[in-house]
Amino acid sequence: MFLDTDLDQVPILLLGAEAGSRPARRLSAAGAVVECHLDPDGAVRAAEGTFARPGQVVVVGDRTPWEPVLKALRDRFGGIPVATVGEERTGVTLVGGGPGADDLLTARGLAAVADADVILLDRLAPQGVVEAQAPHAEIVRVGKWPGHHPVPQEQIQSILLNSARQGNHVVRLKGGDPYVFGRGGEEAADCESWGVPVDVIPGITSAVAVPGAAGIPVTFRDVARTFTVASGHIPFSDDELRGFCGLLETGATLVVLMGVATLPQLVAGLARHGASSTTPVALVEKGFGPEQKVYTSTLDSAVVDLAAAGSPAVTVIGPVAALASEDRERVLGELTPHRAIARQYPAPDSSPISTPPEDALTQTTPERDPGTPARSAGRTGALPGPLSGRTVAVTAHRRADDQIGALERKGAATIAAPSLKLVPVGEDSAVVTETREMLAAHPDLVVVTTGYGFKRWWEVVQASGQADGVHAMLAAADIWVRGPKGRAAVRGLELHDVGISPDETIGPLVDEILESYDHDLSGAVIGWQENGYHDREQRQRLVDAGASVHTVVPHRWADADDAGAVPRMIRQVCRREIDAVTFTSAAGSDAVLSTASELGLEKEFVAAFGPPPEGQEARTVVAGTVGPVTAAPLQRAGIPALVPERFRMGAMINQLAEVLGPRP
Repeated sequence: MFLDTDLDQVPILLLGAEAGSRPARRLSAAGAVVECHLDPDGAVRAAEGTFARPGQVVVVGDRTPWEPVLKALRDRFGGIPVATVGEERTGVTLVGGGPGADDLLTARGLAAVADADVILLDRLAPQGVVEAQAPHAEIVRVGKWPGHHPVPQEQIQSILLNSARQGNHVVRLKGGDPYVFGRGGEEAADCESWGVPVDVIPGITSAVAVPGAAGIPVTFRDVARTFTVASGHIPFSDDELRGFCGLLETGATLVVLMGVATLPQLVAGLARHGASSTTPVALVEKGFGPEQKVYTSTLDSAVVDLAAAGSPAVTVIGPVAALASEDRERVLGELTPHRAIARQYPAPDSSPISTPPEDALTQTTPERDPGTPARSAGRTGALPGPLSGRTVAVTAHRRADDQIGALERKGAATIAAPSLKLVPVGEDSAVVTETREMLAAHPDLVVVTTGYGFKRWWEVVQASGQADGVHAMLAAADIWVRGPKGRAAVRGLELHDVGISPDETIGPLVDEILESYDHDLSGAVIGWQENGYHDREQRQRLVDAGASVHTVVPHRWADADDAGAVPRMIRQVCRREIDAVTFTSAAGSDAVLSTASELGLEKEFVAAFGPPPEGQEARTVVAGTVGPVTAAPLQRAGIPALVPERFRMGAMINQLAEVLGPRP
């Protein structure tokens, strides 16, 4: 057990070291009042008569010759805490600091830091440990960022050697493990060649620890018996990519460090060499830190879904990566069938072992019709959750099953009421014509509103033989993107944008564009990739600033309600029979409001999202949204929609769980 002790003004008796020694400097730097003694006989006499009572005794090296002093102190003052520290060391110690958290540094590593004269500190090493344990040491910051190495490796090794040859104990404190992409082998070899003693203290590698922080074990019995760790700081070769694909085919786990910048190349290469498009992918950003984020996807959409991630990050590819998803319970059930059965059929209190009925093991959920409860939260064997007893209507069409599954795993009953769906335009010829007109206009700026729409546009462009011309047009223009998925789609064509909306919405993006050009777009030509939901108001702002705008519409919204589920859901909301309704697109929000208006129920529908009339005991329906764009039509109508901090489906569901909780 390590105690974080305040030594300010505490009298310390230091035995076996002089005033200028490292232990004395360390204790003094921590605020202690230090009295040093090198002679045991003189210290005994002082202990018997002249010493004031010390708050702590510290013995350096062998304790045996100092036992008479300690006995004299005990005889005079009673119990006094005594600590023994090792003799001063010299040379170089390479210390693995672990994945970044201060309390994940090993005990031996902590002792080495405390005994250092000079510390060469990496950016990803545990910073707080140095401040707390080595206030006396000289700190040399040698951290590196992607593409930015202010202190070259040759200079780092020179500092190690020169400082150690001056008689100092030099600690090279790194993130992770010194021998896992830490260049520890080079540094140790350099020290040995110059006759400088070198010790290596291993650390917990982020290749294993950071996935673990997101709930991902890199191995899993009967699933992944092999894991490979690779450095992604430079693009992988075709030979490496083929090798990775061969491993992934066996269920192995691929862990990539320093691979954010090269992720598109890795994903494209794996797909090119035959990796399954459904292979799970997870990325953990800033693992173990307060800003840790986890992104999940599959290989076919990873570039788009993981586009917002930054460094440092660890990427995991393989079956186990699915354990970081919102679908974790289902994935665990598939990976460990015995666990799924035990959770679904808990043993009764009267018997420690219970076997479910034979027919229950093969029972399946029948296909449901839209507008009917997707699954009852109160069904036999259902697990309690943060939304137990709640009923949630889902208006999404795309990824509706994912959303319904996530809600049900939190205990909710769900109602499927898809309002709109995105469909390709009826004829590609319309997109081809719009593209041809945009090419002829030579746009100065191009606005990308959605990653899905941009990718759909590019499919048509390729099929129509316009790819070279459109790529050249985009390369010559200033590209502005609404969000990270649009940015990823652009980067997937090896292009780069000049700006992104600060909150993933169109209005602030147009603000950014206008400010960048001093609100004067006279004569400018703008290409606008429409997102299926016409932002005429925002486009008009650009026109008012002097620009001409050419649009291309690669997809459109269509009615998804073939079974009358939306009207039924609206009537249930008006009767306050539903606890919440989720919305995942602005167009979908508008469609539900329009349907309520057509039914003559708009006033009652909006009112249901507010407090019930005085004297009535009825629930207040909650509107959950994935972001401000989706919420805007609802808020304009007077519905107080929830907006999560992170504009994603999982964040919306978690926010609903926090706001609603289980039904009492």
